[in-house]
Amino acid sequence: MSRKGSGDIRLGNNADTLIEDYKSVLEYPPELPDAYSHHNYWMLTDVRDAIERLGLSEDERVKALDIELLKRLKKYGPPAYREKERPDYWWWHLDDIYKGTYPEEKLPGHLRDWNNGKN
Repeated sequence: MSRKGSGDIRLGNNADTLIEDYKSVLEYPPELPDAYSHHNYWMLTDVRDAIERLGLSEDERVKALDIELLKRLKKYGPPAYREKERPDYWWWHLDDIYKGTYPEEKLPGHLRDWNNGKN
């Protein structure tokens, strides 16, 4: 993927492809996956934004990947966001989630439950 700036990569509308892309940014490269790299975090945000836009956030595969994102956040730490103003989606606030300062009520239920050790 090439990147010129926020929001200008063209993502398809195919649910399976988007979910596979989401999985990829959580796994590749193995040393520091793109989702946690300050250089490549946009891959996560663009894909996750597209998933939200298409109404796929309630898909069980997406929920499982959301949980995986937070599990790995503890291992890799958050990316250093460059944007001063960020959309009000939880995945744009991994730094605050990591620090424990992100309001829990803004997390979707499946992440609140996981974060509280209920799952």
